[in-house]
Amino acid sequence: MNQILILDENTINKIAAGEVVERPASIVKELVENSIDAGSTAITIEIRDGGISYIRVADNGRGMSFQDARLSFERHATSKISTADDLQNIDTLGFRGEALASISAVTQLEMITREKESVSGIHIVNHGGKIVSEKEIGCPEGTTIITKNLFFNTPARLKFLKSSRTETAHISDLVGKLILAHPEISFRYINNGRTIYYSTGDGDLKNAILSVYGKDVVDQLIPVEPTDNLSGIKLWGYLGKPSLARKNRNFQSYYINGRYVKSSLLAESIETAYKPYLTVNLFPWVVLHIEIDPSAIDVNVHPTKTEIRFREEEQIKQYIQQYIAEILKENPYIPVLREDPISPLSINENSSTTMDDAQDSEQLEVFSSISTDSTSFSVDKPSRNIYIVDSNKTSSVVNTMKPKSSIDEDNISTASMNYRYQDNNISRNIAIPLKIVGKIFSTYIVVESQEQCFLVDQHAAHERLLFEKYKKMLSEQDVLTQQLLPPVIIEVTHAEQIIINESLDLFQSLGFEIESFGGRAYAIRGVPMILGNSNVKEFFRELMDNTEEYKKGSNYNLKIDDIIKMSCKAAVKAGDKLSEREILALLKDLIDKKVPMTCPHGRPIMISITKKQLERTFKRIQ
Repeated sequence: MNQILILDENTINKIAAGEVVERPASIVKELVENSIDAGSTAITIEIRDGGISYIRVADNGRGMSFQDARLSFERHATSKISTADDLQNIDTLGFRGEALASISAVTQLEMITREKESVSGIHIVNHGGKIVSEKEIGCPEGTTIITKNLFFNTPARLKFLKSSRTETAHISDLVGKLILAHPEISFRYINNGRTIYYSTGDGDLKNAILSVYGKDVVDQLIPVEPTDNLSGIKLWGYLGKPSLARKNRNFQSYYINGRYVKSSLLAESIETAYKPYLTVNLFPWVVLHIEIDPSAIDVNVHPTKTEIRFREEEQIKQYIQQYIAEILKENPYIPVLREDPISPLSINENSSTTMDDAQDSEQLEVFSSISTDSTSFSVDKPSRNIYIVDSNKTSSVVNTMKPKSSIDEDNISTASMNYRYQDNNISRNIAIPLKIVGKIFSTYIVVESQEQCFLVDQHAAHERLLFEKYKKMLSEQDVLTQQLLPPVIIEVTHAEQIIINESLDLFQSLGFEIESFGGRAYAIRGVPMILGNSNVKEFFRELMDNTEEYKKGSNYNLKIDDIIKMSCKAAVKAGDKLSEREILALLKDLIDKKVPMTCPHGRPIMISITKKQLERTFKRIQ
């Protein structure tokens, strides 16, 4: 019995569509690339409902004749190549001849096209790969293709699509990449009747970047001037200063001969060059164009044509890495000191409140910017005494040391701490009294008991305290928000705008007050109190970078991860010089609140060394 069959054309097209049409963004990509290959100088992209119900791509390119328009729906029908030898020298974005056949197989498609020399155009309607009608029509030069009801004849695939907002975000990200790929083309991108992106098409890449990312990004760019090398590679574009680095690679755009590609080789080359300038887990912002001999690359790797292979990978990698490293070296980055919009909290100098009666909200006050210039304990304000109680002796007075800072006393009176008489013994709620001995390396606090001593990591301890405090606020729905004057304004891409709009309730539950500020700009008017004096704009962008990843988990896990980030940002750092009172308050809270002895990341807060261990180490006992 014969078991092998020849599949019919309709089935073949639907199978091919599975590779080419992954989601609505795939349709936009294929249609826009066809428009670019047709020599268009203006392209309009319009979508509705994330492209699921409606996509329109209109251009002013060469257009097609009646015969070519009908033939374009056949598989492997293309004007880009004619023989297999042409695959070795591809200089167009499309060449496989699968796009229109695959798209029409899973949509209800209309094509309106007219050649430049023709008096009239052609209107073809194709549903599910079958031409329903075709007629002559009056229309402008160029081609317009409309797709409706994606996967109308394959409902099983329709179920695998995400929400319309998610699909819109994918399309918005793609359109942004296309604008940066071809600054010489004017793009207009419309979503549900509203224009999102518009580029002038004047050929200036910087203006294209402005239309996608806004002026905040444009002000922080390093140009890569067009240059050739002996290998025939030409680089041009823009590098982001280290201040633009993000938590993921979504802001890296690489183009080979005008084609947007995803390449681990290019990403590794750039990131290696940036390594001396960025901290761990940060990725550079890049828009880089590479022009190379088409015979030196292979773009026929996957139907989506976003993957690429180089014939001389190591040579290209070394050249790009060295060239970018030289540019960064010639443009040293010096961070700009910006005035922090959040005023540091302070204690009223005339306040009569004692430390024991202080509210939890004063925890941030204890770790303000008052510090000493040495590892020894000192008081920053003259004519004050600190009473310290030894674990085995009565109270004694420690002479105050005059501050080594040159800051005028009159100018810091309102921001400085109120140094009240404090008991340095922290034996409350514990059986064995502890005594603060000192601090080493401006990081570890040394605390002594009768039979052992402890080394406390000041950053890990403070981070855990802030974490527990904020987690309690969230569970009780009592998050404290601090108002910003003036508000912080951020400008985002359309994909990020969708994330913000979809996550407004989440951001508000975390203590942010955000509202639209027109266009793709937002005003952050309030932030969680726990953030303290952290950089609001930087932290908010970090939250956005991870929002999509968090959505895969539970809402609770999302909040816990955000609390860890905020507590780490606001906590005192290793190397910060703390005053005696700050150390005292930190240790008292650590003991009184009975928090776990690890930071939210799992690192230990303190380690202990017993008296016997020391005596054995020094050979005092056996």
